[in-house]
Amino acid sequence: AAYLKKYSKHDVEILDAGVEKLGYEGIKKAVKERDPDVVGIYASCFTIYDSYQAVKASKEAKDNVRIVLGGPHVDIYPIESLALSEVDFIVMGEGEATLAELLNYLENKGTQLSEIEGIGYKKNGQSFIATRRPYHPSLDALPFPARHLTPFKKYYSLIGKNEISTTIMASRGCPSNCNFCHIPYGRSIRMRSPSNVCDELEECVAMGIKEFFFFDENFTINRKRTIALCEEIVKRGINIYFDVRSRVNTVDEEVCLNLKKAGCERIQFGVESGSPRILEAMNKRISLELVEKTFKIAKRAGLTTYADFMVGYPGETKEDIEMTMELAERLEVGFVQYGITMLFPQTKIYNDALQKGSLKEDFWRNVAKDPTAEVSAPLASESFNKEELEEMLRTAYSRFYFRPRYIFRRLLSVNSLLEFKRQAGAGLHVMRKTLRLH
Repeated sequence: AAYLKKYSKHDVEILDAGVEKLGYEGIKKAVKERDPDVVGIYASCFTIYDSYQAVKASKEAKDNVRIVLGGPHVDIYPIESLALSEVDFIVMGEGEATLAELLNYLENKGTQLSEIEGIGYKKNGQSFIATRRPYHPSLDALPFPARHLTPFKKYYSLIGKNEISTTIMASRGCPSNCNFCHIPYGRSIRMRSPSNVCDELEECVAMGIKEFFFFDENFTINRKRTIALCEEIVKRGINIYFDVRSRVNTVDEEVCLNLKKAGCERIQFGVESGSPRILEAMNKRISLELVEKTFKIAKRAGLTTYADFMVGYPGETKEDIEMTMELAERLEVGFVQYGITMLFPQTKIYNDALQKGSLKEDFWRNVAKDPTAEVSAPLASESFNKEELEEMLRTAYSRFYFRPRYIFRRLLSVNSLLEFKRQAGAGLHVMRKTLRLH
């Protein structure tokens, strides 16, 4: 949206159907009222059902509206996505420049359709997939997100301090090669300059936003640049709170102290397992010794830690999962999140499952061909069923969050009524998740 506002003369609006709680009928009504020429819809693999329902609702509202489908699902399954009868165009990869050129074409301006990189289109009953557009070489050249087009005052963090929160990305890509992960922005890392990031932070502060979640795959991947960004925040006197995602092998004491000084409240690590054997199978390239050392460093620096763990990885046993639960308790983490390992496309464990025959069919390709039923991703585990894994999650959450020592520590860390309400809400959410998993 921001790119179109800056580099074209098209009118642009954003409809966040989720935060506005619209549902499919609400989407249909909004499309009728706004009467757009083009509707662009984002699709990931695990939301493709909802995305496709939004596609159909838009077409039902206005039969001659052009539908453009984009997002990582489309990037993985371009042929299947374009084959959906209601979809007119697809955008693969980073969509800023691609969508601008496509809209210019639709207004009979600029590049011919066949010359636009990164799109798919239909002509005379045939489908055409263009060559992929290279990644943006300079992220600093992109405009800041058009937050003013969203109901930005309705976004907040469940464990945050302020009434308004937003996400921000200071880089794209991830060079790590974990076997369960697909990175839509590629394996090479592209970073924005500290000055550019701080300009965006200042723009947000002027809008009343003071809390941020840096959604980079690994915010601290470049030590020198991380410190320089923190120093720039301090130098400009930008008074904010923020969370970052990181890896335990990319931080040290100086990095953590600089993060804290710049306003970092929480640092989130993808630990995933407490079993050395499973960590090796995941290709995490970290050790339990490094995990424990890094969490201690972060705690000494005054950062609250947040750890992600997985259960049900291929080949994982009950003993491995028990080691994960024990590690979570031993680390004195501020917050944990457990997830059941699922098979997602373009990951090594998905391809391995197909090759071995433990996954009998190309599940996600079939979903891409016919996304008409709500999707439940296939389990990665060959040893446990869904009910057994959900019971393990209930046990893991109970053991971690319902410890008297943990509850007492969290109460001591709360600094405001708003923060107490948010964390109490988070606690109730975990309790419901513990008592009944869906």
